[in-house]
Amino acid sequence: MRRDLAHINEQLLIERLALGDPAAKEWLYDKYAGALYSIALQLVVTETKAADVIVRVYNWAFHHIGSFHTSGHHSLFTWLMRKTREYAIQEMIPDSALTGAELIKQEEGILQKFYLLLPTDQQQVFRLSFFKGLSVATIARIMAQPDEQINETLKEAMRSFRQYLKSNWN
Repeated sequence: MRRDLAHINEQLLIERLALGDPAAKEWLYDKYAGALYSIALQLVVTETKAADVIVRVYNWAFHHIGSFHTSGHHSLFTWLMRKTREYAIQEMIPDSALTGAELIKQEEGILQKFYLLLPTDQQQVFRLSFFKGLSVATIARIMAQPDEQINETLKEAMRSFRQYLKSNWN
């Protein structure tokens, strides 16, 4: 990560990204790619597919950075995280099925149907993580549980989610 960008504010970073600054692109990738890859890997399971998702996310972000301010997101990370989840879900389901954004918007969508099948403890963690975009540490503080317990609960929910997607689209 370049030292001149180490403490850049997001507004300036967005401006530099809009100008196509290679250093800004590199900084954005270095800062968030690991976390986004982890999110993608929870959904698509294989490292190759998760890497493909990350490439698609960054390609999209670099071409659509101008839409960040009208997206309703408060940080670049949440903006990128939302797109990562959308692309990862698209990777898991056939082209003829709904996209991640459509799944979330649809009142009786697949995510809501799946969510209701989870045990209560997994429902709450899944909802806070997947729908609200909260980190494991934040969820642990909200639920007054250790990070490790929340992480394990989320892993179980994601295993169930992958199985649910497979059984409903394969």
